[in-house]
Parts: sequence; C-alpha cells; structure tokens
Amino acid sequence: MTFAAKPYFTPSPNTLKWLFLPLLALLLLLLPDQAQAQSKQRVVQLSGFVATGDSLYGVTGAGVYVPKTNRGTYTNQFGYFSMPVLAGDSVLFSALGFKTQYLIIPRNFENQSYSVIMQMEEDPTELPTVDVFPWPTERDFKEAVANVRLPDKGNAIITKNLDPRVLDEMARITPMSDAQNFRFWQQQQMQQQQQRYMYPSQINMMAIPGLLRSLLNGDFKQKSGN
Repeated sequence: MTFAAKPYFTPSPNTLKWLFLPLLALLLLLLPDQAQAQSKQRVVQLSGFVATGDSLYGVTGAGVYVPKTNRGTYTNQFGYFSMPVLAGDSVLFSALGFKTQYLIIPRNFENQSYSVIMQMEEDPTELPTVDVFPWPTERDFKEAVANVRLPDKGNAIITKNLDPRVLDEMARITPMSDAQNFRFWQQQQMQQQQQRYMYPSQINMMAIPGLLRSLLNGDFKQKSGN
C-alpha cells in the first residue's frame, strides 16, 4: 500500500502582498512617533575645560565626542572645547595617557548651554623593555665583539706613550707641585738629622794611647787633689 506525498503550500504573489501590508502599515505608524521623539530632544551647546587632575593645566588635543554619531571635537591648546549635543547624550572624553571619562546630559535638561570642567585622571602606559641588537642571537653578538680588530694606529700610539724613555723625559721636565716640594724638603731635613747622630765629630786616634797612660798613672787623681 502506497501513499502519495502531499504537495507543500506555495502562496501566490497576491497572497504575499496581502500578508506584508499590515507590517508596512505598522512601520509607517511607528516612524512618525520616533521622528517626533527625536525632534523633541533639545539641542544643547556643551562647552567646558578639560584639566589634568586637580590642577589648572589644560589637556591639549583631548577628544570630546558622542559615540556612534558625527558630533565631536577636540580641545584647543588651553584645554577648552565647545560643541552641540542633544539632551540625553552620553559624551565621551579621551586623551592619550588619561583614563576615559563620560558625561551624561540630562534628558530633561531645559537650558540651551551646559558648562563643565572635566578632570582627567592620569593613566600612564608602561611598555615592556625591548633590547635591540643588530645580531640575531646573543651568541653572535659575543663572537662579533671577540673578533674585533683594533686599527694599528691605535696600538702604535699606546706603545709610544708607554715607552720608558718618554716616561723618564716627562718625569724630568714636569715641575713638582707644592706638595711634592714640601715632601722633598722634609726628606732632606730627616737625612740631615740622621747624618748628625750617626756620624759624630772625628776623634784623634793618636791621642788615645796617651790618654790611657794618664789614667793608669793616676795623673787625673793628682790634678784633682791639687
């Protein structure tokens, strides 16, 4: 026993047209309400000053804009700005080296101007240290340094400056300083003192035998008794 498959229902173009007519009418009814709601938003002239923290230094070139719109501007060299916004907008403040700040304009704001002083909080970004070498690896760098050849001219100058004859000539012609002169005078005084105590006045060696005989004969005793 076999059953025949029933064909799928394929609506005609006229049927599709009648199905989309209610959706189109609904969209036409909603669009004027949305346009009217947008027209009711007040245009506010937002102006102010973007400062660095609690100081009075302005942030130059800070971006002030409403995301996903074409409304935006930059601060001048003193940190001031001015731009038109709508009531209810969320205004974003951003600058390099600072954290992003937000400002919401109240939806029921009725004035035509809105002034603000935005204090930006610093957010420095520390980049990792990068060592740049002209060699692919550290091993290649060490080999390159070890294989460096100094020019012969530099070796010749070093050898000439360390020549003993040149050093002696420089020591001979270089004058002594005040400290060296005083040290030389002290050395001379010490040498004179040593010579004075180490080499007393010469004694007549020929008179020593007569002195001994006088002592043995008691000549000095007789002189003392007289």
